[in-house]
Amino acid sequence: MQLVEAFVSQMLGRPVMLASNGASRRIGKVEDLAIASAAESFPAVTGVYIKSSDGGLRYAPFGTVRAMTEREVVLGAEPLPLDRAAIPAGQLRLAQDLQDKQIVDVDGHKVVRVNDLKLAPAGESLRLIAADVGLSGIFRRLGLMHWGRKLDERASRTVPNTLISWDAVQPLAHDPAEPIRLRVPQDRIDRIHPADLAGIIQDLNASDQAALVESLDEELAADAFEQLDSQTQLSILEDLKPDRAADIIENMAHDDAADLLGEVDPETQANILRLMEPEDAKDVRELLRHDESTAGGLMTTEYLSVPPGLVIADALAHIRNAADDAELVYYIYVIDADNRILGVLSLRDLIRARPETPVKDVMVDDVVTVPLDASREEVATTIARYDFIAVPVVDGLGRMQGIVTVDDAIDVLLPEKLRKMLPRVGRSRSKDRIAPR
Repeated sequence: MQLVEAFVSQMLGRPVMLASNGASRRIGKVEDLAIASAAESFPAVTGVYIKSSDGGLRYAPFGTVRAMTEREVVLGAEPLPLDRAAIPAGQLRLAQDLQDKQIVDVDGHKVVRVNDLKLAPAGESLRLIAADVGLSGIFRRLGLMHWGRKLDERASRTVPNTLISWDAVQPLAHDPAEPIRLRVPQDRIDRIHPADLAGIIQDLNASDQAALVESLDEELAADAFEQLDSQTQLSILEDLKPDRAADIIENMAHDDAADLLGEVDPETQANILRLMEPEDAKDVRELLRHDESTAGGLMTTEYLSVPPGLVIADALAHIRNAADDAELVYYIYVIDADNRILGVLSLRDLIRARPETPVKDVMVDDVVTVPLDASREEVATTIARYDFIAVPVVDGLGRMQGIVTVDDAIDVLLPEKLRKMLPRVGRSRSKDRIAPR
């Protein structure tokens, strides 16, 4: 079998010849090429669609191909009309289903459009190896072959590399009634920072935004969701199934989840809360009760606490088990059976203290707090005055209700676009100052 490296745009319209009894005759031209699925990193071409000389559309399995050269495609068996051909279920047509679709460039952390597709021989198969997202692909599609070749020859000196290896992007699913939706293999998606992933989602079409979010695991989807502006969040939420939306929202920080659900209609809100884990739903409902302009509306209920009477070794073991569910791990509050704050200590204090030391000997007992109805400006001022990274929120009886972190306090003073760019304090930075000395 003779196969050559080529782009899909170069294959389209190429004469198709039928070889028989030592002679060949032209029977049509290449209409499209197909792959059975994209589960492989570099999927093999499985068939050729042919526009026959009589104007009909026919299909030839790749096994009947004897040659694909720069001049022609040669078949060893007569192609069949589509209604008689054995076409694999879920097959993708390269020109029809993949060209002009958006893909995620994982390495470049951006969304790009497929202008052309590159094929290369591998043994007895022809495989899809790359997507061309640059100007050369457009020139080929327009039939300006000379300029396309010139750009290819000079690419290394004049333009950035415009080929993206196909193992970086694969179709997620294909329904003939729907446009193709693309996904990045999970092991590569996992290495993208949530802020970069949010940027990728933001750049996608509205329909593809939901498709990409659907393809992510719940925790990663939640991390990326928190970075999106509220309009994009709400748009995606409309396209997600309620149970999937609930799975994502319950993995968000509870204060961010409450902010989002506070924007949806009551029926949708109630439905999502019903589908969430009971404990998560309870915390989010509690936050939704408070005016968003107060400390109660800003706080999160995900914080670390220990009971009094423990020694440092026991306290470390306690918070080690609870840390996964806390938004902030740098402050540990000492709380009695009535939920009143007796003291606070930092993670640094815990690590530096001897294991047998009682927690009460290390904690700071002069704890600055704010009431539930404190204004956002009052909370921000308190955090700034004492150089905190969080401040506890208490009710009228002095019982702890949650904490407001410095990033949420800053949020009230900044426009949404800018505050989404700031690091989240519970995930990426720390300070040790917890109370006035």
